[in-house]
Amino acid sequence: MQICAPFWLGVWSLAICLPSLPARAQMPDKRWTLTELIDRAWEHDGEVASGRWKVESADARRRQATAAKILPRLRIDSESGLVPDAMGSVFNPPSDTTGFRSLGPFARAELQFVQPLYPISLARHLDEAATRGVDVEQSDLSQTRLDVAFAVKELYYGLLLAQDLNSLAQRVSDELASRAEKLDDDPALSSSDRYKLRLAQLDLAVQQREVGDQLALARAALAWRTGLPRDAPLLLRAERLAPVAALVPPLEELVVRSLDLRPEWRKLQAGLAAQQALTQAARAAYQPQVFIGGGLRYAVAPGRTDQRNPFVKDEFNFFNGGVFIGVRQSLEWHLLAADVDRARAEYRALEVRVPSAQEGIRLDVHRAYLDYRRADRDLQDARQSRRLARQWLREARDDFEFDPQTIGELIAAFETWARREQGYGEALYDFNLSVARLEKATGGLELIPRDEPSP
Repeated sequence: MQICAPFWLGVWSLAICLPSLPARAQMPDKRWTLTELIDRAWEHDGEVASGRWKVESADARRRQATAAKILPRLRIDSESGLVPDAMGSVFNPPSDTTGFRSLGPFARAELQFVQPLYPISLARHLDEAATRGVDVEQSDLSQTRLDVAFAVKELYYGLLLAQDLNSLAQRVSDELASRAEKLDDDPALSSSDRYKLRLAQLDLAVQQREVGDQLALARAALAWRTGLPRDAPLLLRAERLAPVAALVPPLEELVVRSLDLRPEWRKLQAGLAAQQALTQAARAAYQPQVFIGGGLRYAVAPGRTDQRNPFVKDEFNFFNGGVFIGVRQSLEWHLLAADVDRARAEYRALEVRVPSAQEGIRLDVHRAYLDYRRADRDLQDARQSRRLARQWLREARDDFEFDPQTIGELIAAFETWARREQGYGEALYDFNLSVARLEKATGGLELIPRDEPSP
């Protein structure tokens, strides 16, 4: 028997990382569904976790841009310490002129605020750009989640296939062994038939060892991908590989719905909106910026006389404040024009990708849909071939029970049946994977129920 090569190449690449993983605590035996395994993979995958933090970072920038609309500058500066005492005034100075005086405490605080008034659109455009930046990161996270889900499905269906092939090899081995025991002492059996039977048993033993190794490797790879302990048994609720009950709408409907779901399309649309907002913000920088500002200042030093003379500057005893209107106008026209041109160019760079992105998504969905249709037809053919092989095997068994000399025909029927069973399992794997690939191509459109009943 041979297992489908693409699946096992992926398993071998994942298994390279397994020896370096530390052993984890034992978990109680549990039978996992595909949905539970995908959820665990999303929880433990490093790329998904990194994407979540990127979304958090983008959301923090959005909150910062939103907060800049109301009192972007509001702060209090406070100072305290010791200063030399100084009692008196310019008209009544102290008699001690040595410069050595006792020290006393002082405290000083200042409240400042600035509130932009015009142009209001500048803050709104910056807030819009930051909000779309969150959408961009969320789209990247959605794409990562789709990739992880597809990888888990590939390993999950591959593990079920390996389990089925292992059971198939065991069944064939047991039946050939039972036939061989009955024929050991049969003098009527020809030497050619004895060689055929023995060679078939040897070939089957080699294939059993290979399938057993592949089964263990598939289970370890799926456990690693989903963050499960590698020293705990990985049991699946499904007992065997069965075709998924997919509800696939027509191709045109898939294409239309995928445009709303595909993460890269949503990322492109969010990027266009963000660049458009940045372009408008760059144009708003030409306008004068009007703002209202002001604050309060307070200081006290008990050891120093409060100077009431307005022409005497006192940094240690005062209480004042005020409100003013300010205007700031940038005159670096060449720099402002460059900012506008850069923002416009970045917007155009994204805009020209829209037609090709649409066609690319349409082609991707079309390719996945054709792959699904082909896999469906292949599964039907494999099911029919499997039915014919089973019928031949039943007839060969009946002939063998009537005439043991037909052992060669029975071995040929066994080999054909085993190949057809293997082909049917691989066709099942290809069909289920084609549905998973179609779900991914449509941006996560659910074509099958998330929790399937055990077959």
